[in-house]
Amino acid sequence: MTTLYDYIGDKDKKVEEERIKEEQSYNAVLTKIQRQKRSNVNFTGFEGRLSDLIDGIRTIPNYNNLKGYIREKVLPDNPEISYEKLSLQTGIHEGVALVILYDLYNDKLEEELKDLDAEDIDLDFRYE
Repeated sequence: MTTLYDYIGDKDKKVEEERIKEEQSYNAVLTKIQRQKRSNVNFTGFEGRLSDLIDGIRTIPNYNNLKGYIREKVLPDNPEISYEKLSLQTGIHEGVALVILYDLYNDKLEEELKDLDAEDIDLDFRYE
């Protein structure tokens, strides 16, 4: 015969199992992100700091237009494109291509994290 303690224990086990699954899913996403971020970057003629390169590229007058074009026209057809191939395909410098892909990647990551946070909020309401 099951008692109230057995029922509560089963409920706690289920909640713990779901938490573990969610943590594993989160860790899998982080591992995938870390794997994708590893890229050998070497630009000839650039001897300065990387942050200076990034800041300089972001100040290019048509940077946002390029970023929008790549997001709308290039990435839907080839979402796993490297910065080298993007540079060749669009005719922009490799550094510009890398920074644009980096910014688009971070934008996508922020959206995914917001979605996960929204799902967490929904889950919290269900358990209360």
